[in-house]
Parts: sequence; structure tokens; C-alpha cells
Amino acid sequence: MKRAGEKMYSYVNIEKELTPEFRAALKSMKDANSIADLFIETIFKLLKKIKPELNLKYENDIVFAPEAENNKWSFEKKLSEKFAEEITHSDLESIVNRFAVETFKWYEHIGHSDESRVFFKGNPGEIIHGR
Repeated sequence: MKRAGEKMYSYVNIEKELTPEFRAALKSMKDANSIADLFIETIFKLLKKIKPELNLKYENDIVFAPEAENNKWSFEKKLSEKFAEEITHSDLESIVNRFAVETFKWYEHIGHSDESRVFFKGNPGEIIHGR
């Protein structure tokens, strides 16, 4: 929450840059793994544009959780710590939420029905059951 005198940053320009390619790719997806991979890759691109020095290993810290009750995404601890300032003082969290909601809508659209809770981590195709 912004307090008087605190500066807030916006990354909407990066979101607008990434959105057309993301949407086009999303519409061509036919399976859950591809959808999760696209979300993770897109969020990594977003984060990399904010912090160009970001190492590829952090891609593994982005989680797409379509079966989660509330947030459909999360960052593992290391990545959360690295972007704590941006999450607190910018629209980064809202932007990631918008990408996650759009990803989840397409995920549901293709009719993926897995009875267990499924989480996708930043290793393309890696599925973690029952978190």
C-alpha cells in the first residue's frame, strides 16, 4: 500500500510490450504443460526487463498453480526476496496477476481436468503434484 511521499513504479509499458505475443501464443496452445510453460517464460521475460542481470536459474522460481484456490501463481522465496521492493512499490504483482488470470482462463478453456492439485514450476514441463 502506498504511503504519502512514497514513489510508486509502473511496469505497464513492459506488460503492453509482452501481451500481444503472449496472447497469440496462448491461443495456439493445446495442452496444459504448454500453457504453464508460456506463463513462466512470459513472467521471466517481464522480470528480466525489470532487472536485466536476472539469471536464468530464477525461471525455476516462477510457479503457475492453476488448481490453487486464490492466486494462480507464486514466486519461490529467492525470487520473492529479489523482487520484494518491486512487489511492494509497483504494479508488478497486478501485472503478474493479469497474466495468470488470462493463462488460467485458457487452461480451463482447453478442458484440462486433473483431479489432483497440479503446480507447474519454471522447468518446462515439470509438474509437481499435491503441494
